[in-house]
Amino acid sequence: MKTYPIIAIACAGLLMACASVPPAELVSARRSYAQASNGQANRLVPAEVHKAFTALSLAEESFKNDPDSYKTRDLAYVADRKAMLAEALAVTVNERAATVQADKDYQTVQTQIMKSTKDELAAAERSAVVQSDKLAAEQGARVDAEAKAADARTEAARVKDSTDAHARMVKATSDAEAFRVKGLADAEARRMAAQKVRDDETILRLEKGKKVVLTGVTFQTNKATLTGDSEPILSRAYNALVANPDAQIEISGHTDNVGDDAYNQSLSLERAQTVKNWLVRKGIASQRMKTVGKGENEPVGSNTTTEGRASNRRIEFYVE
Repeated sequence: MKTYPIIAIACAGLLMACASVPPAELVSARRSYAQASNGQANRLVPAEVHKAFTALSLAEESFKNDPDSYKTRDLAYVADRKAMLAEALAVTVNERAATVQADKDYQTVQTQIMKSTKDELAAAERSAVVQSDKLAAEQGARVDAEAKAADARTEAARVKDSTDAHARMVKATSDAEAFRVKGLADAEARRMAAQKVRDDETILRLEKGKKVVLTGVTFQTNKATLTGDSEPILSRAYNALVANPDAQIEISGHTDNVGDDAYNQSLSLERAQTVKNWLVRKGIASQRMKTVGKGENEPVGSNTTTEGRASNRRIEFYVE
């Protein structure tokens, strides 16, 4: 009895398995060949077992060279079918041999079995070829589909790049327009502030129970340090206090809502105290003035706009 090198095939399979997981068809083919070579098929139909061995060797070689290919799966499928066919033929031969009493009858039956085996194997091989052709066609279609998908992704990327470039151009144009509009708005705000200053020069009057906003008194950001633009307004406030020596003044500081409440409260009080100190240095009696910080609690404009927040950051006189 011949013993085909199943051990070598198994070892080769184990080595390849370390590098890549064999497909299910190859695993099944190995199992079917092992069963055929170790069973009665190796004794009764050795030629068929040899065919299965040859087919399995081709599948193992394909798996070694290209483990994920359809060719590997096709060859493994053929090897599996040949090993199973050898097993089936061995069963057939064994059963028929047990019932045949005469050697002549046995030889006749054997001849018939061999012929049938040849026909079945040819049919199986033809089927495998047809299946391989079908798989090749499917693989070709898959390759075409992947190529088309790659082209579609390239086109999508091109369109996205074009869209992004257009969006950047639109944004740049929008930003430029917004900057221009802001510049016009700032210029208008400065013009209105200047006009307000001019108006205050004529209407700064201290009347009991009235509030007077010292428009134009400003401070450095997040500080209680007066800006140079504040001097003319404070000078008019000083002149008004001199002209009304009996007036008692509450100087209140106000902020917008940017920042912490407690911080704004403290900052507004410090700014009111800075204005008082400026007037005291000019000669106004300290006891005529008291200071209070209102923080962000009494807004006169909307804190959602630049102009509104600017109007909320202010110093007020209240004549008691």
